[in-house]
Amino acid sequence: MVPLMRNPHLAPVSLRFPFLRRTLCASALLSLAVGTLIGCTSKTDSVTPPEPSLLDMMPPERTCRSGQVAKVGDSFFEDISDKSGIRVSNYTPMPPMAIPINDHSRLAFADLNGDGYDDIVMHSLFPNPQKGIPFEHLVFLNNQDGTFRDASDESGLRNVQAGFFAFGDIDNDGDQDAFAGLDIPLTGQNHQVLLNDGKGHFTAKTSAGVESAATTATGNAIFADFDSDGKLDLFLGNGQTGYLAADQLFFGNGDGTFREVTATNLQGTNPQRPTNGLVSCDYDGDGDLDIFVSTYGVSVELGHDILWENDGKGVFRNVAMERGFAAQSTGNYWQDSTGRGTMSEPGKDAASYMGGNGFGLDCQDINGDGYPDIFQTNISHPSETEYSRKWSDPSLLLINQGPLGKYSFVNEFLQRGLPYNEGDVDGSTVDFDNDGRFEMAMSRDTKYEGSFSSIDQKSWFGLMHQLPDGKFESVGYKSGINDDSQTAMWKRMKGAQNHAWSDIDLDGAPDLLVGGRDQGGGRPNFLFRNKIGSQNAWLGIRLRGNGKTVNRDALGARVTVEVGGLKVVRELKSSRGTYNSADSRALVFGLADATCPATVTVRWPNGKTDTFREVALRRYQTIDMDLGLSSK
Repeated sequence: MVPLMRNPHLAPVSLRFPFLRRTLCASALLSLAVGTLIGCTSKTDSVTPPEPSLLDMMPPERTCRSGQVAKVGDSFFEDISDKSGIRVSNYTPMPPMAIPINDHSRLAFADLNGDGYDDIVMHSLFPNPQKGIPFEHLVFLNNQDGTFRDASDESGLRNVQAGFFAFGDIDNDGDQDAFAGLDIPLTGQNHQVLLNDGKGHFTAKTSAGVESAATTATGNAIFADFDSDGKLDLFLGNGQTGYLAADQLFFGNGDGTFREVTATNLQGTNPQRPTNGLVSCDYDGDGDLDIFVSTYGVSVELGHDILWENDGKGVFRNVAMERGFAAQSTGNYWQDSTGRGTMSEPGKDAASYMGGNGFGLDCQDINGDGYPDIFQTNISHPSETEYSRKWSDPSLLLINQGPLGKYSFVNEFLQRGLPYNEGDVDGSTVDFDNDGRFEMAMSRDTKYEGSFSSIDQKSWFGLMHQLPDGKFESVGYKSGINDDSQTAMWKRMKGAQNHAWSDIDLDGAPDLLVGGRDQGGGRPNFLFRNKIGSQNAWLGIRLRGNGKTVNRDALGARVTVEVGGLKVVRELKSSRGTYNSADSRALVFGLADATCPATVTVRWPNGKTDTFREVALRRYQTIDMDLGLSSK
């Protein structure tokens, strides 16, 4: 470790299957002839259609879409930080600069006690081990009514010396265990594996195989079953913004221990560089999980990012350059009178393009064609006179070109109307209003906003709402998340760091947790309740693998929900972005104005596919690989 110096949518069901033009959601009279096909949540592999009749030639008596979608207005998020209880031990007002500044607003949602409601794990306000203040973590268990109770001591996590946690069922016993990663070297301290007793109490696993990792400057860790053996594996992104270190890959043994396979399974070069963000998804649709790596600093390897493509057995090669992910040919967008956002860096090729200062990273089917796209937040400094700043990559929306484009990526950030910001840090994707289209959110640093006057270049929490034509409008400033009133200590929400999404009260609307990031004097974290999402149709899906051929968490599963011609695809992943932000494992599908039951297809990580028809909306459904579907 070396310190670093500074596809097209499917047609409506009625068109693809004319014999169902009465629709699967028709009244009892018209559904009579469909028989078992539309039986309650029936599971099918194939269906033989009945002979068409005169009714098939008639317009449907009613459709599966109402035509009424709740519109985004103002103040659609409500600050419930205080009344939710998440500020216990999290905020003690102090005079500015009375304490060492804390740069550790890392946080995660995870169902620690298995009750079906997500709990919260985050740092306390004031840890700074390098200034003699040890790490301390806060654990808040969900009371199932929108409030939380402090369970930090009983969890066993409070005094674990770690910069962040990654959660996953390491031993396939049905609960969430943890990897505790150190992001700074601390004498006598190492990474740890902590096993859950099923009730949210954690105990360190001795000799877990990660203690002797080559570095304790790890900023990110993702769980996934990379070698398809039904056991969770672990990828460590090392270095973050402060060190040069090679990344590492560990295969899980299924008993809480790991073995390192970096040298044999990361083929080609794995240079020492500052990894600052990770996400895993099946970008090329071949059934295995690939790894996207966001690297920090154009002074190291030109800031080129990494895409580890999986061969299906957990052996990876870096294909970032050939897929268009390593670096973009275009430069900084800001005040671009020369067309630098669209023209290529002169005299350069893919191997020599200037990359970026990468931070957040998420993988999601943004444009609804069935292929996962990439949203990456970068801090890119505009300058006409300094070459690396002029041509470094700003934040990117990389659209997957699918099989015809050999799954390469094309940046459509500008074409989709997204605004440049110099301070983008953590980035995520979410359908906050459940209109069936994914939005993008970003936490922003205050360090650079003084050079700008426009609200979208300031450091307010950014929220970009996708419109029907695929373009985006900035709605963060009016969402209720941002408030320009000032207290003695902070302006909400300027200068946020990590953030995460979870439907904390199971009303179908993704709620938002934001890390405040202290800048001197103390600052709490924030929790916002979503007031718009439950107004539109939605479906929540929880997945359970069998713990044998598929990991119990079912990480890597792909779920497709279809109703009334609307199709939404999501993959289940462990965490994302910079410093390991973790969203809910329950997948919420926004279904806009749908009025009929949906068809749900699950492609499990081992390739097995199950389809469930007539799945009721506006509730959570659990799909167990062996037991099928049940409502909760």
